[in-house]
Amino acid sequence: MLPQLDLSSYASQTFWLLLCFGLLWFIMATFVTPKIADVLEQRKRKINEYVKKADKLNTQAKETLDRYNQTLSQAKKNAEQEVEKERAELKEFLQNAENKMSAQLNKKIGDNEFNLAKEKKNTLLKIEDMSVDLAFEIVHKLGFSEISRQDIADIAQKDKANG
Repeated sequence: MLPQLDLSSYASQTFWLLLCFGLLWFIMATFVTPKIADVLEQRKRKINEYVKKADKLNTQAKETLDRYNQTLSQAKKNAEQEVEKERAELKEFLQNAENKMSAQLNKKIGDNEFNLAKEKKNTLLKIEDMSVDLAFEIVHKLGFSEISRQDIADIAQKDKANG
């Protein structure tokens, strides 16, 4: 038979069981459990501190982000205003340059038209003179020597006047 199941040893086993249990309970209650409770309390305090610090940092980060967003929106607004100002100045500059170039171009066109008209008049006069000379030469070669150069010029003037 097994010694653990012997009824005569139950009293001593119960004694030793209660003594060991009591001793272990005393050690646990006196030394181990308070240290574990202390560690848990410290951990809880540290976690709470970290949570408070995290909340504080989160609040600071949100404030910083808000300031950043405000600064960014103000910078965008200022940049847009500067761009509009520069665009208006550039438009005005281009308009002035275009007006100046148009005036210069119109002046050159006018000068060129005047020079062209002058050249046309001179060319037409030369053509008339050459025509008179040519007509005079032809008339003399045909044997009409009594007709003078002035006669041919007068006829050309009358023809020109009649259109």
